[in-house]
Amino acid sequence: MTTFSSYSPPPFLERYLKDSLDLPDFHSLASLLGIEEREAERVVIKYKEREAGCRLRDLFCTKEARELRREILEMLSLYAVTRIGREMILTLIPTRDREELQRRFSDVRAGMELVQLLGVKNVERVREMLSKADIKGISASKAKAPVVAIQDREIEQLIRANYGDFVTVEFLDSAEKAEELVNRTNKVLLISEHEQEYDEPGIITRRVDELSEPCEIYPEFVVMTYVAKKSAIEALIGILEQFEAIRNSELFKDVSIADLKAVLSLISVSEAEHEEEGRESFDEVILRYEGEINREATRIMKTGGGAAEFRAYLDDILLQMADELMLKGEDRITLRESAMESGELPFEFSREEIASLRLKYDRVIAERTYHRMRELAKQLEQHREVVTEGIKKLFYLDFLLATALFAHGFELNLPELVDGGLGVEMGKNIFLKAEEIRGGEKVVPVSYSVGDVKLSIFGATPHPVAILTGANSGGKTCLLNMLATSVILTELGLPVPGERAEIPLLPLYLYRRKAIKKTGSFEYSMRALSRIFMREGGKVILIDELEALTEPGAMGRIMASILNNLPEGTLGVVITHLIHEILPHISMAKIRVDGIESEGLDASGNIIVERQPMFNHIGSSTPELVIKKLLGRVKNAELKRVYEEIIDVLAKERAELAQTGMNK
Repeated sequence: MTTFSSYSPPPFLERYLKDSLDLPDFHSLASLLGIEEREAERVVIKYKEREAGCRLRDLFCTKEARELRREILEMLSLYAVTRIGREMILTLIPTRDREELQRRFSDVRAGMELVQLLGVKNVERVREMLSKADIKGISASKAKAPVVAIQDREIEQLIRANYGDFVTVEFLDSAEKAEELVNRTNKVLLISEHEQEYDEPGIITRRVDELSEPCEIYPEFVVMTYVAKKSAIEALIGILEQFEAIRNSELFKDVSIADLKAVLSLISVSEAEHEEEGRESFDEVILRYEGEINREATRIMKTGGGAAEFRAYLDDILLQMADELMLKGEDRITLRESAMESGELPFEFSREEIASLRLKYDRVIAERTYHRMRELAKQLEQHREVVTEGIKKLFYLDFLLATALFAHGFELNLPELVDGGLGVEMGKNIFLKAEEIRGGEKVVPVSYSVGDVKLSIFGATPHPVAILTGANSGGKTCLLNMLATSVILTELGLPVPGERAEIPLLPLYLYRRKAIKKTGSFEYSMRALSRIFMREGGKVILIDELEALTEPGAMGRIMASILNNLPEGTLGVVITHLIHEILPHISMAKIRVDGIESEGLDASGNIIVERQPMFNHIGSSTPELVIKKLLGRVKNAELKRVYEEIIDVLAKERAELAQTGMNK
């Protein structure tokens, strides 16, 4: 996979890595690749970009646009109840593929309908069950891989190429090497052209043609990948059994509950196997039997029994031990001989005599475990598709419910995809809406458009570009962010913050004021703006106040030049206080000037602003409104006359500008 070119994972991991990418599951991906979860998120995004044939920066073309996408998705992710559901949201990739976007819209619509069908209480029950679903980190290093023994260099290369450092490969180039392997406690897979049987415990032969199958070479790892999904499978079964509406939905109608239950049963067998692995060690068995023998010897002595009675008891207990320790032939004799060396109490087996038995016991256990795990792995892999797809749909359900609840809380609706225009009716800035939800001030909706749209926004002429003027704190930046948010959400396949919206599928160039202030560099900002002209085709351009970068006259001419030369098909909104400097130099045939107006002052002398912009109208500037505010408070007659004169001058200048624009 080119996605992992910098990590070079062995090929056998690819199917498991793809599962983690498709979900996505940062934790498992990080465990498999040995990287941090933050890096795993970047890997997922690159993978999704490749699958979509579109990079984030292809549609969200400025750092500010990509940052806004992240802020929006982090807000949405709070509505997911699973870790993977949140990660699914955070790695959403935009697209300009209309068919794909309509598919996403259809899924979102189905999620909204499902929420309505289930009702509030059932939705909460489903989300509570979902919250218990997770996937544990899958680490190949935690599974006990066998030692692989080979006698052919080509086979050695094949194994190393397919499994990398996840298995230990030993080349049998001498009798001493073979002897050393036999004396290890690990199970050993002997790879050859033909499968053979060996009397030596722990030596398991596999054919060369089985090398690429992890069930044969690394069965415990395969089983681990299913055990890691246990809580997700349980949650999926529970939800499908309890909620008919979900079970019969388009999303889950092909998911087999019977297959999922079969997998759970196999996982239980696997867990029982691991519990059995925690059985007494060979030495613990020996110590236990020594204790029993000594207690029985004491009893025989106290009751007057003799050596014959003890010998008969010892014969019986040795047979019992031989069976428990799975000893055969000469090994049973060795056990007896080690017992006979103990000529006095307390009774002890000869540790030198039983040392070889310990090694064989451990290898027999390892071999039996391998065969059981191999069989379990093969049975589990028969259900691989239903588990993979079922779990993916389970976490997608979390995503859909989160999106539906987010849309309901923030009053979002699915947009219409259009060409040649951008508009939102009764739109709300979602960040202000979040404050309202937390008990803050109620958000005032606004309607706004540029270009040719069918929305009922009175006075919005179909100019492709608009300059938005008006007082500070009038809502210009919030409106710009609402438009940017609508474009971003649309191209992610999500509903937008308005009652109706028509959104074009164009690259977004967003320049936010806070980013401009942070850089504070005229050269940096000019380089950033130059990207608009370095790529052919239409774009959505949203710019918030560049005037602080240089002196107003020069900045006005620069902005006018940029606006007059925007690429064909571009839609844009520019916020500025430099309308006096810009207006004489722009083409009013292409560019509309809008304004956010003050309604006057309240009883406390505070400025009252009408948030809905007036189209083809220059908004009152902040200085004019501030002077009006001061005028209402001043008592000195001379100062009052000065303020009135300033207001008259500013009003006359605004009227002249408006007339200039109309004449052009």
